[in-house]
Amino acid sequence: MSERACRVPYNFCGLSPEHSSWSQSRVVIVPVPYDLTSTYIAGSRGGPAAIISASMNMETFDEELKTETFRVGIHTQEQLETSAASPELMMEVIEEAVGEVLAANKLPIVLGGEHSITIGALRAVRKKHRRLSILHFDAHADLRDSYQGTPFSHACAARRASEMGRVVQVGIRSMSAPEEQFLKNSEVQTFYAADLASGKVHPQEIASRLGEEIYISIDLDVFDPACMPATGTPEPGGLNWYEVIGILRMACEGRRVVGADVVELCPMPQNVAPDFLAAKLVYRLIGYIFRDKLTRIKSTETRKK
Repeated sequence: MSERACRVPYNFCGLSPEHSSWSQSRVVIVPVPYDLTSTYIAGSRGGPAAIISASMNMETFDEELKTETFRVGIHTQEQLETSAASPELMMEVIEEAVGEVLAANKLPIVLGGEHSITIGALRAVRKKHRRLSILHFDAHADLRDSYQGTPFSHACAARRASEMGRVVQVGIRSMSAPEEQFLKNSEVQTFYAADLASGKVHPQEIASRLGEEIYISIDLDVFDPACMPATGTPEPGGLNWYEVIGILRMACEGRRVVGADVVELCPMPQNVAPDFLAAKLVYRLIGYIFRDKLTRIKSTETRKK
């Protein structure tokens, strides 16, 4: 086949089978195009496809880590079939899919879709990792016990997470009065966007609240809408790129990340910059998680040369 006729595989980063097959991969991308409980702007169901498409046009050399992160192997599953029957049923579908990844001793990274998908993923992770800390990036507290008739709404993601582990949430700048009351009597640790912006809170303080095993959930509206306008419920203020990755870098050091998700991208056809931010965020997070392994791979390849 001529070079012109070669086709780029449709997967995260457009990787060849050598670095994307199930057997060769340490990471598994699980796309979940689900936004049934979205309450303002719908469209996050298009998020997984937009992130994958952007990743296929992204440089795979990480300029910060000085490595090619894809060498740990990144397998992309076909997107999950969504269910409109009930949010609870969809959580069961996600739990089963993530459970299969964990059973193979691989790292699941779930791409949303709305934030409710975190509940299903955490259910699977919690079965294997009982002493779990959840690092939750978000503009919203998401601590409602139920919303619009379901406890599995995107507005309940952190509340359900608090039932499965220690929640440390970052970037918060919007909540209801009942959520604020719940915080007073819960063990959820909340770091507000305003305190991060003013320098009152350092990434080290956030990381110190986490245990040895962590699950990371990133709602993209944690970012300032100036750099991430493509979300269903944008809030003024928020964190910038370097603030978010600085916290992620610190959180991953000396800890075991057992799962992650990136959710709530609502693609804007006229602006693909948010898609690229989300794709690079996923890639950078993988790099942080497997930093030591990537260093060993690079060292081995250097010796062979």
